[in-house]
Amino acid sequence: MSTYNNVLGNFISHTDDLSDLDNDDYEDSGSEPEPQMGIKNNINKPSRINRIDERTQVVQSLSNERHGSFSLADSEISVATTTSTVRTRRSSANKIVDNTPKHSILGDFELANVIDCEEYLLCCKYSPYGDVFAVGLGNGTIKIFSKAGKFQHSLSDNDTKTRRYPVTCLKFYANKDDAKTDHQKMLAATYTAGYVKIWHYTTQQCVFTFDEKDRQPLALDFNSNFTRLFVAGSDCAINCYDFGTKKLLRKLQASDSREVMDGHKNRIHAIRSHPTMETVFLTGGWDQTIHYWDERTERSQKHFSGPHLCGDALDIVAEDKVIITGSWRSYSALQIWDFSTGALLKDPFQDKATSMLYCTKYSPGDFILCAGTDKNEAVIYGYSRFQVIGGITNLESAVYCADIDFNRPNIIIGSAKNLYVVNDKSRIR
Repeated sequence: MSTYNNVLGNFISHTDDLSDLDNDDYEDSGSEPEPQMGIKNNINKPSRINRIDERTQVVQSLSNERHGSFSLADSEISVATTTSTVRTRRSSANKIVDNTPKHSILGDFELANVIDCEEYLLCCKYSPYGDVFAVGLGNGTIKIFSKAGKFQHSLSDNDTKTRRYPVTCLKFYANKDDAKTDHQKMLAATYTAGYVKIWHYTTQQCVFTFDEKDRQPLALDFNSNFTRLFVAGSDCAINCYDFGTKKLLRKLQASDSREVMDGHKNRIHAIRSHPTMETVFLTGGWDQTIHYWDERTERSQKHFSGPHLCGDALDIVAEDKVIITGSWRSYSALQIWDFSTGALLKDPFQDKATSMLYCTKYSPGDFILCAGTDKNEAVIYGYSRFQVIGGITNLESAVYCADIDFNRPNIIIGSAKNLYVVNDKSRIR
């Protein structure tokens, strides 16, 4: 157990940490995810996630296919071999192919649009106003669509056209206090090629590029007042940038100490800034820990163990002082944690089969979006009772990304090369 006394208050880790393991065990993206730790009442569950998650395999496959400069240890994969992983249904050439859609719509929702994006969809995001949404593709292109799914813009420049590495995370700039109107049309994106780009999407211009060539940036978020940009990646560290000057302020990462768990020991796949505390943010990833950071301090302030995050599956509900996590595993996928203590509050699907999650997001209407593989679905649950509100399930291919409109429970879902727009038909929500 590890005890911390810091700016975020006293905290006692509820489970064993990883301080007895060498950094070499986590040296790069090829290291295996570490043992599951501290999930209550899961003594009969597997103790180890023993394979690289599907989305990472696709990202790595696309990178290897185009340039061959990155590799995962013991994982020689290609897009061709990954198709079995994404669970696309196939029929023998000697059999009659059933082209009837297999998916099912849940609740009072409707499938409003299906868009063929011609490349694998790895991330997607609604704008804060819900008027447009963006999708990040496996060839380095970002496409902007209207909320109805009508194509508007394509974002690419010499870097992305030449290198064509996957886009892994998107975040709209949403500072309502910024008097410059053009700033409301900015979008930040991470690319496994080793850079982060800021786009003015209505003019399709890249306004700035952050150099991250020494690693694969995998996730990013703005702080609550949009003065900082936090970027996390494959090197287990977080770069903190001043968004005004575009200068790197500091690099936040674990120490070399074997006595404390003060940072990540493996890839970081999710980062979420606190909605009101401008210096505080959380991170999670393959090492099955959630870390609390203060941008003014190089080390993690505290942590708790359990969630195995492989995508954008971390959120904070400030009003209730809770954390929501979505793990890529077949048990205890969705979990609710106390923000102050790190204690597990709710484990609604502990023994109930759900999708292995790549996405969890809270919506102000008291909804939680959960999306992932296995059942290949995106489902909206009620926040209080976890009842199914609506969504789509049994898609033909794996779901690697999804998002919910901030203003209404409409959702977008990326499944293989198709984008699904599923809208709420109810007039009472």
